[in-house]
Amino acid sequence: MEIISSVQMRQIEDACLKQGISTETLMENAGRAVAVFARHLLEEQNGCRVLILAGAGNNGGDGLVAGRYLRSWGEKVSIFVPFIDTPKGTTVQGCLEASGDIFAGLAELEEHLADADLVIDALLGTGVNRPLEGIYKEALQMTANVRNTRPEMQVLAVDLPSGLNADTGQADDACLKADFTLSLGIAKQGLFTHRGLELSGAVSVADIGIPPELTTDIQAVLIEKDWAKSVLPVRSPHANKGSFGRVMIVAGSDRYIGAAILAGSAAMRVGAGLVTLALPKSLTGAVASRIPEATYLPLPEVSSGTADNSAARLVLSELGKYDVLLIGPGLGQTGYSARLVTEVLSNLPVGLKVIIDADALNILSAIPDWWLEYKFDAVLTPHLGEMARLAKATTEAVQSDRFGLCQKFACKWGKTLILKGAGTIVTSPQGETLCNPAANPVLASAGTGDVLAGIIGGLLGQGVSLFEAAGLGVYLHSLAAEALRSEIGDAGVLASDLLLKLPVVIKGLKQD
Repeated sequence: MEIISSVQMRQIEDACLKQGISTETLMENAGRAVAVFARHLLEEQNGCRVLILAGAGNNGGDGLVAGRYLRSWGEKVSIFVPFIDTPKGTTVQGCLEASGDIFAGLAELEEHLADADLVIDALLGTGVNRPLEGIYKEALQMTANVRNTRPEMQVLAVDLPSGLNADTGQADDACLKADFTLSLGIAKQGLFTHRGLELSGAVSVADIGIPPELTTDIQAVLIEKDWAKSVLPVRSPHANKGSFGRVMIVAGSDRYIGAAILAGSAAMRVGAGLVTLALPKSLTGAVASRIPEATYLPLPEVSSGTADNSAARLVLSELGKYDVLLIGPGLGQTGYSARLVTEVLSNLPVGLKVIIDADALNILSAIPDWWLEYKFDAVLTPHLGEMARLAKATTEAVQSDRFGLCQKFACKWGKTLILKGAGTIVTSPQGETLCNPAANPVLASAGTGDVLAGIIGGLLGQGVSLFEAAGLGVYLHSLAAEALRSEIGDAGVLASDLLLKLPVVIKGLKQD
């Protein structure tokens, strides 16, 4: 599924006008699509009473067209229109005259809400980003309150829930949660990140007559099963361990031994042929007891659990034998760790695929213009706080524009960037963007990021490109989390629980 920003959508609508496709034509197509979708929902719940919340803009016009169609098909339609003085002769005026019971008062709205089977939210569209106020806010709050007492009443949002930012996924407190969202023409990116994921319900896209040639430049898509299946590595029955890649993971310190275990185990669970863990010498025994299948590069220490200044030379002397380097999980941020990271990244063998994760990202963030020093492409895996440090921004600024900042900095830094969180975003240096339309509290626990980094390392070892490995890794990670939530719930799940689920979800993906 392609996804776009509100600016891109306006550009496409302008291009439609230049081709002779009027706003009225698009509105007619959109309204009919909404009506068809609404009728299907009504049939499923044996309902017939439709309440449409229609605003003053094009979104409201779409709702009015839907009302006209639904009424002509025999459905009982009432329409709340909190605007006046619609010009005579316009499409909207025509729809008002043919759409059914029309009213503008909140008292009447409450009466109609009492027995509505389906509410169609067409109050506000993509062009409204200001805080909700006045009668619009009151109407949405009233609808939400009635819905709490009548959970059987369903809500269908037209294009996006009113009060949801189409670009950022931020939402006004009065934003009405939808059971279904029918996005018009092309899905809006805000539906799949930040609060959009919880407020949009099941998202579908309606064809409203946009010519296909106007959408060829769209670079952002959702990560979906068919795409993931298409990039999953193929495993030949005649292969050996060398066929599936050699991955070195530089990880671990005295306080974060588990990070190395999780990352190394994840790389092996997704199919890496050989995994070597480079970690402080005193930690090797503890980690090897948990992952006996891995090999080890014990690093010299300045103290127990802290690699010394010669560790980088040892890592570099071995890296030529490997296809992938993952550096950062659990390293800590001491001066010794910083020297290890910077020396290794400054002297990488040509052709090595690199993932920079966790503490290595925090070490980079302290280096002015670090991307000019490390010009090679690599997968960066920041969570919200790490991204804020790298971008020299606040966490609030990052969260308020996840798509925009991810795309901006992937291009600026020349790196494949994963911005983790609800609706994880993956962007290449060229601006290609993937969004994983999932949010799962199972992943809000310590160590799950180490698992993701290991997954990506294991996929890179099997020949998947940086961008595709990042997207596929995010998808497999979320599938494993969803499988766990289905089995045991969303509380008390450990990062290590994800590991045994990885082969299972890969098998399922291959068989679907």
